[in-house]
Amino acid sequence: MHLRQTTSPTDCFGATDALQPVRSALTRRHALALALLPLPGLAGAQVTESAVAVALKQRRLKSDGIQIDFPPLADTGNAVPLQVDITAPAGLQVVAIEVILPENPNPSVVKLRLTAPLARYTFTTRLRLAGSQDAWVIASYSDGSQRGAFAPTLITSSACFDGT
Repeated sequence: MHLRQTTSPTDCFGATDALQPVRSALTRRHALALALLPLPGLAGAQVTESAVAVALKQRRLKSDGIQIDFPPLADTGNAVPLQVDITAPAGLQVVAIEVILPENPNPSVVKLRLTAPLARYTFTTRLRLAGSQDAWVIASYSDGSQRGAFAPTLITSSACFDGT
């Protein structure tokens, strides 16, 4: 049995399909081509920093005594190595350390409270980064003062697309 529709297309409630002219004019190929077009206003747009990154830069912390070894380029942000060496100013000791990744959903990634304050502290870890950003290290000292330093890294996509 062959059914032929003689009236305008309707949905299950009997309403006329208002999008029928658009559907017939817009093919899948046209929709994909539209999706690939650049959006006006985004060309040359600057990437904005998070509020956490801006607040950290406005604090203008001294970086004396904090050495950060962080790669400037990383293939992925899955496990980026970080080594930190903190030397306290004369007469002070390191009591706490915090590592902050401002562009991550949870920016405070490492918080260390030292049970025995030390004049020098070194640690190594791996960090998961949400994207290219600065890694901040803030050290708190026995007199309540803080110093901080940062190191930038750029996350690139993997060069191995063919499975090798």
